[in-house]
Amino acid sequence: MIENKKVGAANAPIFPDRIITCLVRFCGMLSTALILVILVQIVIAVIRRYLFDSPLQWSDEMIGYLLVTLIMLGSAEALRRGDHIAIDLVSAQLRPGLARLQRVLANLSVMAFSTIVGVSIWDSIAFAHSFGSYSVGYIEIATWIPQVPVVLGMALLFLTAALGLYRSLRGLPQ
Repeated sequence: MIENKKVGAANAPIFPDRIITCLVRFCGMLSTALILVILVQIVIAVIRRYLFDSPLQWSDEMIGYLLVTLIMLGSAEALRRGDHIAIDLVSAQLRPGLARLQRVLANLSVMAFSTIVGVSIWDSIAFAHSFGSYSVGYIEIATWIPQVPVVLGMALLFLTAALGLYRSLRGLPQ
């Protein structure tokens, strides 16, 4: 039996698809690497605190900044892979047309959410930058710097959802 599969250019992914997918996967890898960095930092902090009685003063703040970065860089990869929390009880039972509509609405919702959060954080960054505020604590940096990963994460999330929307509207596999 011969299968009728499209080959060549008809089956090739669209140009932005490859760029967005590579960018999102790269940020997912960075997110994974940050998990290891945080783990090493926690182990070193615990060893210094309890074995050498010399705690790292800046460790908790740095871990907080890294966690925000980790989550923001990894959220688009989780969306791309379909690993976000979902209620499959209903969506698994939908007929193909309704399932497609559900995917379209879900991607539009993610795009709206990422736009609202991204614009809000962008305004916060602009204010902090113009005001010249610095964080209080052991790590004194401009307060806009730790907020940048949120904007990047929301942009990646928007692009991933837009790609999912395009695929849903065109009937392409997710």
